[in-house]
Amino acid sequence: MTVQDPILILNNIEVMYHEVILALKGVSLEISRGGIAALLGANGAGKSTTLKAISGLLKHESGEVTDGSIEFLGQHLERKSAEEIARLGIIQVIEGRRVFEHLTVEENLRVGAHLQGNGSRLRQGLELVYTYFPRLRERRQVAAGFISGGEQQMAVIGRALMTAPKLLLLDEPSMGLAPLLIKEIFDIIGRLNREEGIAILLVEQNVKLALAIAPYAYVLENGRLVMHGSAATLRENPDIRDFYLGLTELGARKSFRDLKHYKRRKRWLT
Repeated sequence: MTVQDPILILNNIEVMYHEVILALKGVSLEISRGGIAALLGANGAGKSTTLKAISGLLKHESGEVTDGSIEFLGQHLERKSAEEIARLGIIQVIEGRRVFEHLTVEENLRVGAHLQGNGSRLRQGLELVYTYFPRLRERRQVAAGFISGGEQQMAVIGRALMTAPKLLLLDEPSMGLAPLLIKEIFDIIGRLNREEGIAILLVEQNVKLALAIAPYAYVLENGRLVMHGSAATLRENPDIRDFYLGLTELGARKSFRDLKHYKRRKRWLT
């Protein structure tokens, strides 16, 4: 896929951990300015690794981009630090709702404003967060360790918004949340994209949810890009349906590659 006015371009990147483990193998993707795309795949497919390659967090896990390129607004990111990348406007919300439990909700949000300084920008940032997450305004003086899981997820997204991001990398925002809270948070994510023009790359195992919010998606398996296309196309693709919904007789998820091979063989035999 070639998008118009791209904000992010990954071109055939490879990622190695500990100089021996090849985690990503020639992954390419693009996101337009103000666009939203989903990155799909089973556990261990390489989704979080892709986000960390973009945000610069690989270096904290003995990982590095060993081939290919990552461009953000025309700048190469492969050798930049996580702080440099954050200052350019890329912010990753790591899976697991990682709040500072001993700080209040508002103090957690203020931590995210360290790139913006104090004064009017801080006040504007807080007002923006509280506009999209009114529940956080109500809970702003409560220690973050004592609020619900859904409120913690709102807090970490809100903390990311305090940096005035150009691109948000969201890693499994629905994980461990009740269905009503998931709907509320994803509605807000969609509004942030539409109303604030923030580009979003979303990692999500809930395929229906991801394809409902992202008009375009990429599918990873074992560190490789195996398919990409519009949400409408992927929803109707029988391989995607079988990959995410089909189980083997032993109850394990089928391999996307096995499915494709089986179907090619079946057509050849008939």
